[in-house]
Order: sequence, then C-alpha cells, then structure tokens
Amino acid sequence: IKPDVVGNGVFVYSTSSSGDFIYYSTSGTSMSSPNVAGSMLLLQEMHHDTFGSYMTSAELKALVIHTADEAGPADGPDYQHGWGMLNTLKAAQLIDDTSSNDLFLATLNNGGSFSHNIASDGTSPLRVTICWNDPAGNQKFGLDNATPDLVNDLDVRLLGPGGTSFPYILDPANPGTAATTGDNTLDNVEQIYLANPQAGNYSIQITHKGSLQGASQDVAIVVSGTSP
Repeated sequence: IKPDVVGNGVFVYSTSSSGDFIYYSTSGTSMSSPNVAGSMLLLQEMHHDTFGSYMTSAELKALVIHTADEAGPADGPDYQHGWGMLNTLKAAQLIDDTSSNDLFLATLNNGGSFSHNIASDGTSPLRVTICWNDPAGNQKFGLDNATPDLVNDLDVRLLGPGGTSFPYILDPANPGTAATTGDNTLDNVEQIYLANPQAGNYSIQITHKGSLQGASQDVAIVVSGTSP
C-alpha cells in the first residue's frame, strides 16, 4: 500500500531561504516531506531518551502507521492516503504510555509462530499493527505487472471472545473500493482494528506462509487499547 502515510503540506509555516530571519507559509511536497521526516526523527530521539535505544526502521514505520489519523473516504487504508495522516502527538503518547500500549520487535523463525497475550476491558478500541523489512524480491518486467512482490508473507490474527479477527486488505484491481478484512498476501504491513472489542483476553498470533527467506524474519509489533 502506497503511500504509507501522508503529511500536512498545505500552508505550512516554516523557514525561508530568502534571508537569515525569514519565515513564510507555502505548500507542496517541499513542506510535507520534511514535516514527516523531521517528526519521525523527533520520535526516534524521544524513544532513545525514554528507553535508551533507537527504534528499528520497521518499528518506526509501524508506529507512525498505527497512530495515523484516518484521512480517506472510508475506514482503513486506501491508495490515496495510505494508512492516514501523520499524527506525531499520538505517536509520542504511545511511546510514553506503556500501561495500555506495546511497541516491540519479535523474531519469527521458519516454520514457527509467535503469540502475544493481551486483555481488553471493552471500553477502548483495540488496534494491532505489524511491519517487517521484507527481503528484496525478483526484478519484474512489463507495464502494470501485478505479480506480488512479497517474499516473506507474514500473517497476523487476533483471537478473542468474539472469534478470530483479520487484518485490513485492499483490492488492487479495484483501487477505489473501501478496505475490507481478510488474508493479506500483498503487504509488509498488516493491521487489525476492533472499534468495539468485547471485554476479555485476546491472543495476537503471527505466522507465515511457505518458507522464510533467511530462515527467520524480524517483525515490529504495535498494540494499543489494552488493559493491564
């Protein structure tokens, strides 16, 4: 899914190259790109100040996708806004509040699985996002080649009182169609969202299809809305 996230690029107030003390407002990718990049750098700094370590690129990507504001015509990702509008405050709050949030890196071994247990009191939405740095795929030729690029195809499921919940999926053949849920076989980011979860215990289950190139795959996991 591209873009991953979008950033504010309309009438952004910032410095100008026309003088040493000049500020102005302007629009475009020259404003949105440094806005996003600078915000993510500040999040890295905050994580290091808080925990003494920097996030991996997969953890940082998962974090900003997880905390992005809905920006499309329907809930979930879309091919215009990706996973939503960058919200640096929400990302910083997730780093700061470890009582109801998790942000960590796990390793999935070939043929294995990974599980992580959480609980919900039924009052807050549950959101689970995973992201991994997929190995390079094979070179493709031809226009509009729809052959999937994913090398290590990981899968996340959320098992709980209401049954099994699946991640968002999009249909590339119908790019204007709203996101649904199901088995995601295309993306190296998967997200499950329960707006009104039932109270009780849940289990995040991560598996993979086929064989993992390199015999293992590190995966970033972000969870919000849990209760102690």
